[in-house]
Amino acid sequence: NKIRKATHTTVIIDNNKLMDLVPQLPINTAFTFADSILANMVKGIVETIALPSLINLDFADFRTIMTKGDVAIVGMGQSNSPDRAEEAARNALEHMLLDVDYSGADGALIHVSGGPDMSLGEAVRAAECITEMMDDKAMVIWGSRVDPDMNDMLRVTLVLTGIRSPQLVSGYDVPQVKLYQMEPMAGPEMPLGIELGLYDIEKPFQLR
Repeated sequence: NKIRKATHTTVIIDNNKLMDLVPQLPINTAFTFADSILANMVKGIVETIALPSLINLDFADFRTIMTKGDVAIVGMGQSNSPDRAEEAARNALEHMLLDVDYSGADGALIHVSGGPDMSLGEAVRAAECITEMMDDKAMVIWGSRVDPDMNDMLRVTLVLTGIRSPQLVSGYDVPQVKLYQMEPMAGPEMPLGIELGLYDIEKPFQLR
C-alpha cells in the first residue's frame, strides 16, 4: 500500500508465474529472468518514443493514451514467420508474467517496426490485430519504423490502458498533494564593509 500511494500503477509479479515459466532455474536466475522481461518492455517503449520513425510517436501521444485509463500494460512481441504481423501482435498481447483481460481496453499506443522488406500492409495488419479486440470508441495511436538491423523480423510494441489484471493495481485514487509556493523570508541586502582587489583573492586549487 505504501508503494501504491507513490505510483500511478503498481505491477505485482506473482511468483507462481515464475514457477510455471522457469521452475528449474536457480532462484537468483529466475528473478533475473523476470527483471529482464520488464527491462526490455521499458526499453521498447522508450525507443518507440525517442527514435525517429516513418510514422512518429512522441511523448505527447504517450501521455494522451495514458490519460485514458488508470491501469496500463506494456507489451512486446516479434516474429519472422510467414504470418509475422499477426504472430508478433499475438506475442505482444501474451504477457508472460501477468494475467490480463484486454476486453475493456480503451486506449492503445501501437508501434510496428521491421526490416526494409516490411510492407505497409503488414504494419497496418499488426495494428488491426490489436484494435479488433478493443471497443469501437477506443483511442488508438499507431506508428511505424523501418530498422535495417531487423532483417526479416517484425516487432510490435504496445501500451494498452483500461485493462484488468489481478497483478495490476491502480494508484489514481490517492489524493493529490497540494504544493504551496513559498519564498524565503529575508531582509534587504546590506553592504559587508570590505573590499577585495582583483589580485587579493587566492588562486583556486587545481588538480594535478
